[in-house]
Amino acid sequence: MNDATYVLDEGLGKFPKIHELQTKLREPAIQQQEQERVKLEEELRQTEATATSYMQLANETVAMMKLFTATLSEAFTMPEIVQRLAGMLDYNLELLTGPKSKNLKVENADQYSFNPKTLLAELTDIYLNLGSSPAFVEAVAADGRSYKPQTMAHTAHILRSKHLKDEMDIRRWEELSKKFESAKEILDRAELDFDDAPPEFEDPIMGILMSDPVILPSRHTVDRSTIMQHLLSDPKDPYTRQPMTIDDVIPAVELKEKIEAWKAERRVRARGAVAQVTAGGSGGEKGDAMDTTE
Repeated sequence: MNDATYVLDEGLGKFPKIHELQTKLREPAIQQQEQERVKLEEELRQTEATATSYMQLANETVAMMKLFTATLSEAFTMPEIVQRLAGMLDYNLELLTGPKSKNLKVENADQYSFNPKTLLAELTDIYLNLGSSPAFVEAVAADGRSYKPQTMAHTAHILRSKHLKDEMDIRRWEELSKKFESAKEILDRAELDFDDAPPEFEDPIMGILMSDPVILPSRHTVDRSTIMQHLLSDPKDPYTRQPMTIDDVIPAVELKEKIEAWKAERRVRARGAVAQVTAGGSGGEKGDAMDTTE
């Protein structure tokens, strides 16, 4: 997954530059300035070579992820992986179908091993392969950086209009998109309920409410999912930079019990507030409670 993130970033990241250079080289003024034109052509050749190399690796890596998520989906929905995977997928889906996609349009894209239609189809396959996992659905919905319901809807439009998927798969995509939206509403509601958590309950690295706090060798406390994600790419304590593994952490049992008790209390209050609104609370209160449009 780290490889997929890296090669997609490096490969797709070169196309806005290629687009820019190709546009400049078509300008009449540049055509008449031989020294500047030669400089731009050399920069273009170097950028093209780099893009081609990374896109070849990206195509192979995404194809393998498509295969592995179809046969070993459980491995990709583990807590230490699923959030990073969802973020990577959402980011690249937005890049391929959102407003920035116009910057990926280059002349003779095939010469760079770049076929955005094929790449989009394979990314959607990965989503569909993992769509039955509640952990994956929640991770996509929780991605505040790149997940957008309108991106999912626009992707369905592209898949249908470009005939990239059959109608059955497109309907599966639309159903999965509804799951993401529903999960987002639930998460937004929970965030409102838990937004005043005591500082000691929050992960100091990610700023999230901890669900499984653990104590590091440095004696700092973080959520287990945070340190597991960190150790995937850097096997050191993030505070002391000393080597460590996940076996070195100690569960913060007492703190976890406090967090669970606090969350349970908040849920009771939330259920009471919802019940009050349902029983005849003011329209303004109901609107405030259910507003998940942002």
